[in-house]
Amino acid sequence: MLELKQILNASDRVHHEIEEVLAVGRTAWQHYLFFRSKAHGVCIALDGDLQSCEADEGRYHEALVHPAMLAHPEPRKVLIMGGGEGATLREVLRHPSVERVVMVDLDEAFVNLCKELIPDWAGGAWDDPRLELRHEDIVAYLDHAPGGFDVVVGDLIDASEEDAPAAQLYGAPFYRKLAAALAPGAVLGTQAGPLVPQALAGHRRVRASLAGVFGGVRSYGMNVPSFFNLWGFVFAGPAGALPNDLPALAGLFARRAEERGLELARTGPEALAAAFALPRDLREQLEVAGG
Repeated sequence: MLELKQILNASDRVHHEIEEVLAVGRTAWQHYLFFRSKAHGVCIALDGDLQSCEADEGRYHEALVHPAMLAHPEPRKVLIMGGGEGATLREVLRHPSVERVVMVDLDEAFVNLCKELIPDWAGGAWDDPRLELRHEDIVAYLDHAPGGFDVVVGDLIDASEEDAPAAQLYGAPFYRKLAAALAPGAVLGTQAGPLVPQALAGHRRVRASLAGVFGGVRSYGMNVPSFFNLWGFVFAGPAGALPNDLPALAGLFARRAEERGLELARTGPEALAAAFALPRDLREQLEVAGG
């Protein structure tokens, strides 16, 4: 029998009505809550913060994965940092050029819960022979990583607070270490917290850290209804890796999606390109000239 205190501890910041608790507890690394919401289906919260919901995880994961994957002309080797639900992996593996994916998620117990409770979110990706799944600290992994990654996707837990335990994973020293494991011309896409004018400090830190390592950095945002905010992402790569002109960017995404047989059912090439057209007040606060 679940203790009421356990449920309350896990859901104190989850602003969705909980119809049914599917699982609640603690791994060695974090508190988890899997629950069913009338509005959003099965949802996951970690340490009280909502991570994903069934109703719109497709929109979030398409926005996270495909700008970086479509920016690269032929992604063969991909590194996923985090991504325990399996949905990030699902989207990466949709690109036919991918030969190998290394997914590094520290929390094996949480990944196993996702395999058990939400297996359909991965769409069979857990059994794909291209996957190398590792459960270790990503910093430690990079100390012995073989390198040569064409694309990196960061689906780590949010670190809006500078003193949060995960904040080091969004800092310049970490990204410099990561850069040593990249192939020439490699690109990166990472979630970077909410894009809210009154609370942009976390996104700014991620962006600034990446700008110190990569030649070109672009912020973009996608509306994810269950998050209640425009959700922020950062793309990083060589200067000029993405066109600045939005019609050209949409054309690039559309052409490569068609070439790869990708149907982006939750977003589409045009919406992914439009995500880089942030509202003026956000652009000004992020000190992003023109996009």
